[in-house]
Amino acid sequence: MVFWAIGLYWLTWITLVGYFLLIALLGVYWLIAGVVIRQAFRRRWPIWITLPVIWVAMEYARAFMLWPVLPARLSGFTWFFLAHSQYKCIRLIQIADITGQYGVSFFVAMVNGAIIDALVQPLFVKTSQGGRITRKIATAVGACIFITVGLICYGNWRVNQETRTPGPKVGIVQQAFPITVSGREASEQEIFDAHLDSSRLLIGADCDLVVWPESMVGFWNMDPDYWGRINPDAVIDGTTAKPIFTKEQQQIIRTYQRNLRRLAGLVRQLGCPLLAGGSMPAKTPRDKSDPRSVRVCNSALLFARDETGAVHIIGRYDKIHLVPFSECVPFRHRWPWLYKQLRRFVPPVMQQLEPGEKLVRFEINSDGRTVRFSAPICYEGTFARHCRAMVKPASLKPGAKRVDMLVNISNDGWFVHRFSGKMHASTELDQHLTQYVFRAIENRTPIIRAVNTGISGYIDSNGIIKATVEHLGKRKMVVGNLVVKTFVDTRVSLYSFIGDIFAQIVCLAAGVVIVVFIIRNRQESKRSASKGRKP
Repeated sequence: MVFWAIGLYWLTWITLVGYFLLIALLGVYWLIAGVVIRQAFRRRWPIWITLPVIWVAMEYARAFMLWPVLPARLSGFTWFFLAHSQYKCIRLIQIADITGQYGVSFFVAMVNGAIIDALVQPLFVKTSQGGRITRKIATAVGACIFITVGLICYGNWRVNQETRTPGPKVGIVQQAFPITVSGREASEQEIFDAHLDSSRLLIGADCDLVVWPESMVGFWNMDPDYWGRINPDAVIDGTTAKPIFTKEQQQIIRTYQRNLRRLAGLVRQLGCPLLAGGSMPAKTPRDKSDPRSVRVCNSALLFARDETGAVHIIGRYDKIHLVPFSECVPFRHRWPWLYKQLRRFVPPVMQQLEPGEKLVRFEINSDGRTVRFSAPICYEGTFARHCRAMVKPASLKPGAKRVDMLVNISNDGWFVHRFSGKMHASTELDQHLTQYVFRAIENRTPIIRAVNTGISGYIDSNGIIKATVEHLGKRKMVVGNLVVKTFVDTRVSLYSFIGDIFAQIVCLAAGVVIVVFIIRNRQESKRSASKGRKP
């Protein structure tokens, strides 16, 4: 719990209740691992085998079930996996395209287990020929060396493969607008204007796609077709000429229409589609208990021109895996009374959203060829299973992937804090970036990131962070643009085809270990009890 309290300090300025509850729940997973490892110590089992089996099983369980009573798409927490500590060791972590990140975690735990074995038992034993290294230690060290060499050789082969071809040229826009529980540091109009002005610097850059971060469109339902059909000066009938809309409503409509005209003008000047995050009305029916309620989705919107030059939303993806409590307080439909009580602990600025219903594949044109991509939004991109579902191929044949790249749009403005009159970005921004190194390797897809407050950039299909938005050496809380020439990869990874089979096998092994311990503990208890009855 002390580790989690330090590692997740950036939650304290968002929700203290959630912070303490989270570190307690996360501590339980390590407690379970600790209990099993202690049993292994007692029985002199090799820790270099037991530790990775138990630890990876706990990581896999944590990725699915953090809050036991919540549905899978509202649960799980994938922060601080052992694998993430190795994100810069590119050749060592290429195995993730077979085992997922869990294979790297297994290796890290195994090495640490071998060190533990070496520390808790004699390194040498006496023989007639003199001192000899203990067989258990020799086995552990030999296995670690053998696997290390194997991983590096495999990684070297993968990194040096010639399987990539030029992909789309992408422009990334990064601004720095912090968000607090009291609200945004700037108005929706100011945020929209800043992104619009910054994007104009990309005119003439010959981009195939320009990307804004999550929720930076700001206004609700920025659909050109929807607002284009509305006349703010419409009247009820020709006799009374009474306006349909109030003056306030007329002003809102004109603001939306003016902003959409400016956005359309930008898209025409850029000469390419624009992907931006915004709020859109949910496609699900309204709440019967409150017909006036409007359900809202966190959406990725692709704006592009048609043959006539008019700009439309040609693609929309609604975020499926919402952040529990901040984006979606649970039990809204199942137990409304409980939902109302829980909602009291969530600040009003955290708008409650509806989850999307399906994955979406966007398409753009690059040098006469069609490039396909999906857009995981913020937190959901940290889930390997979710990104895999976006890429999952029909076969292992080259080019069989559903998409050629992933474009992650995020808003990490929540994790920037004002201290001594200045805004300071937390380590959450770095931790978030680390996750996408593994998404790129697991699926052999390049990843574009556009993140409010940072860190925005480009990660190639080998997991190498090729470029980030920087200013004077800083990547967080800086404003800037980045133009990158991507490379798409024809390789289809085994992981994207078979998923988390490695982790599931490890979980079965962990279950066997736990059952063995339970059975043996009962046998020992019975033997102890029988000895106690003897005179």
